[in-house]
Amino acid sequence: MASDYPIVDELISIWRTNGCQDGDYVFLSSRRGKNWQDQSFRVSSSLKDEISAWIKSRPPKDYDLYWSPLLFKGPRRRTENVKASNLLWSDMDDVDLSAIEEKHLTPTYLWESSPGRFQGLWLLDKQLPPIEAQNLNRSLSYEIGADKSGWDLTQVLRVPGTINHKYPDTPPVGKIIRNGVKYCVSYLEERLKPSPEELPDNFQLQIPEVSRQEVLNILTRYHGKIPRKVLTLLFSTSATHGKRSDILWYIEHALHDAGVSPSEILVLVKSSVWNKYRGRPDEDHRLLTEMKKILENKFQEPGEDEAAVPEREEPRFSMGFNIENYSEVLGKIATQPGWLVEGFWTKRSHGIVAGEPKSLKSILTTDLALSIASGKPFLGQFPVKESGPVLIVQNENADWIMKDRIEKMIINKGLGGEVTSDNPGTVTITFPPQLPIYFINQQGYQFNDPIHRALLEEAIKKIKPVLVIFDPLYLMFDGDVNSAKDLNPVLNWLLYLKTEYKTGVIVVHHWNKGSSPKRGGQRMLGSTTLHGWVESAWYIEVISRPEGDGSDEINPGDTPPITLVLEREFRSAGIFPKVELTVSMGGFNESTYSVEVKRHTKKKKAAASQGRNLGDDQDRIMELFRLNKKPLSLRLISENTGLSKRRANGAIKALVESGEIRETSSGYEVV
Repeated sequence: MASDYPIVDELISIWRTNGCQDGDYVFLSSRRGKNWQDQSFRVSSSLKDEISAWIKSRPPKDYDLYWSPLLFKGPRRRTENVKASNLLWSDMDDVDLSAIEEKHLTPTYLWESSPGRFQGLWLLDKQLPPIEAQNLNRSLSYEIGADKSGWDLTQVLRVPGTINHKYPDTPPVGKIIRNGVKYCVSYLEERLKPSPEELPDNFQLQIPEVSRQEVLNILTRYHGKIPRKVLTLLFSTSATHGKRSDILWYIEHALHDAGVSPSEILVLVKSSVWNKYRGRPDEDHRLLTEMKKILENKFQEPGEDEAAVPEREEPRFSMGFNIENYSEVLGKIATQPGWLVEGFWTKRSHGIVAGEPKSLKSILTTDLALSIASGKPFLGQFPVKESGPVLIVQNENADWIMKDRIEKMIINKGLGGEVTSDNPGTVTITFPPQLPIYFINQQGYQFNDPIHRALLEEAIKKIKPVLVIFDPLYLMFDGDVNSAKDLNPVLNWLLYLKTEYKTGVIVVHHWNKGSSPKRGGQRMLGSTTLHGWVESAWYIEVISRPEGDGSDEINPGDTPPITLVLEREFRSAGIFPKVELTVSMGGFNESTYSVEVKRHTKKKKAAASQGRNLGDDQDRIMELFRLNKKPLSLRLISENTGLSKRRANGAIKALVESGEIRETSSGYEVV
């Protein structure tokens, strides 16, 4: 059995070199996904067979395998059980091996743990008590630039020759290389730089079992001091992106800089998804060791005193919720926010621009952004009430497409530069204005990535946009758009974004394929959640495409006249009449871009004797519904619109057929 795993002989040989005797304990560990398990083995004549059987039950093709080069007095991998050692150890993630050779500190045993990264052991000329071995090992780690979290006595290393599952192609860990060097302890003690100074003897921390309430209490005490980016990371539900060790290190430093006490940092870290030691028997010890290193680092920063804890604010409600009483609410001066662009988007509102594929959603939202950034009327006639910076985050269109569209649009709006010649030999050049519009183009932005959200917030702080556009949702969201559980965290973060930074938010989205309802809000993917969330919305439907659209005869980037119907819904202003847009755009490097706007009218049916048409009657009834949010009977509709019951009934039937209203037990209501 042992012959199947020759590495077992290698490990036993190193343990024997470290003074292994019968009755001692050695450790291996396995990890599969998030499941971590330690296994102790008592040294005996059957050690080889027992370890081989254990490895067979956890085949390296499925499990990450680890081992401790040190020996233990008991069956638990704890500091108090570690025996004297004549080995030092190191996880050399970013260490240049040639630099180690120049320092004459080449490891006695060396193997590759992942591509370009190594782990090693240094053989000493004598046994050292555990604490002395750890202190010397720490000095070695600092000297060679090794992992600052890998010098403690309970450290485990990857089993040489097994598989590192962090990498898609699962490369095998390198075999052990021996060079036979044995180091004099006195030599190392003389040449290694002193490790960071020891913490005071009274530095003792207890890590309690963490409850959600304790976490909230800590965050409340430091409300306003902890950076928003750190809060985002602490409340993350997934740690799949980025390096967990690096992020954990960043969180701990940032919390310390914010004045959070060491014991409170440990509580916050222990409860987060970034706790890489969760479930391990030495979890508390490892977290405490990491906290000590944070403080030691702070003590060693040149020219700086120990970080002072700033005065704390009076406690507020947990997680920063600002709870107001009745009188505070009534004492506010509350007004409707008004328009950002009159009739097309309300100020500091969040919402959706949705439609079928190729309905020019991106083109129209880019046009809107340019109007807001420049102050020029949207579509040439709808006033911009508040101009300012705009940020577009888009994952769909290449840079050259965006550049071409913007060039066409700025010419259409009269924002392009000019070259004129008033006198012979004199040329006047007028440059276009520098518009406050910013882009994050095709950089893979993801709503679900806490790092991406935090970085975007940093950009928003600097730009201070009046509107942020995300285009499109399906390329930025990797959850199920029809699942409220998946979607709600994103929508709630967008609400926070709007409120915290006083900006508007637009999310570009698609309709369901083959959807049948007439109202645009009912046709979106995930319609129930999204339609209820929006404050402002456009729903775009193509009603006419020219023949040949998309054919080989059309130039790249060319948009022959396409006629659209745009629905507008606003929580603060109701449902607006539909507009009909005929959009034309020339091919690549052509300057043509135009939008013809007119009020959309449905196909009319012959109406009653007064000569009015059914379309006018429907508009009158829908206006009544905008003013009254409760179900209305036929009698009430007739009395309040001035229509006869017969005419009102005909218009109601047409509205029911089109899906705009429905009949209930209490009367008719808007869908």
